[in-house]
Amino acid sequence: MSVLTISSAERTVPASLLGPGDVEPVGPGGRWTLTFQDEFDGSAVDGSKWQFRSTAESDWSDKPYGTGNPNSKQLEFDQPGNCSVAGGALTITARPDSVRSESGHRYRWSSCLITSSGPQGYAFRYGYVEIRATLPSPRGFWPSFWTWQASGQRQQTETDVFEYFSDNHRHLYLSWHWDGDKGCTHKPDFDPSAGMHVYGADIGESGTDFYIDGVKACHAAGSPPSVVNLVVSNFVYAEVPPAPESVGHMTVDYVRAWQR
Repeated sequence: MSVLTISSAERTVPASLLGPGDVEPVGPGGRWTLTFQDEFDGSAVDGSKWQFRSTAESDWSDKPYGTGNPNSKQLEFDQPGNCSVAGGALTITARPDSVRSESGHRYRWSSCLITSSGPQGYAFRYGYVEIRATLPSPRGFWPSFWTWQASGQRQQTETDVFEYFSDNHRHLYLSWHWDGDKGCTHKPDFDPSAGMHVYGADIGESGTDFYIDGVKACHAAGSPPSVVNLVVSNFVYAEVPPAPESVGHMTVDYVRAWQR
């Protein structure tokens, strides 16, 4: 059994694993079983784990393939070509573009999202999820790591492990949204665009604990009502849009999940 000691704002606790060779979570203590991971070691997004369209977006298109979300705070059309995998990392690139979806809606920006609804993907209700990532620096981008209700689930169930609006590098938004909104605005002592950091959420029956670099940053009471998938996205933010030729990169080292 592998044991890692992790310091948090509240205590120092051991994170113990049930499977030999499992990877330790950065953050909560207890006994964990690794249930999902993608280290992005290949040359493309693993289609057995991820899909490129989420029901969180309303404008589904086959030609071109992807999704958009008109009449929202998003400006982009999300499509597979804006996701790339190389050097052990996923890069999601939001950029100026000209895309007309099958619905006839014209998008002036494009990006990409992935959701863990592939045939060997991941759906869960309770557990710990974690991402290590560098976020975009230029203003106007909206990267997030979040959950959304799985196929067949009627109740909206969204947990934002983090949201970041790149016009303000000193705020991270950690929250859930299903019966109202709960969470906090966290002011990190680092610039999320300047290097890799670890963002996690321990989603349980009595509430969600949010972690940043292994330190508990926030608690939000409430039990998620349904099973969810993971989503990684880099939206273009309509309320503070990018400069016309701006490009925003979100770089992801890994995505992992555990069950107690």
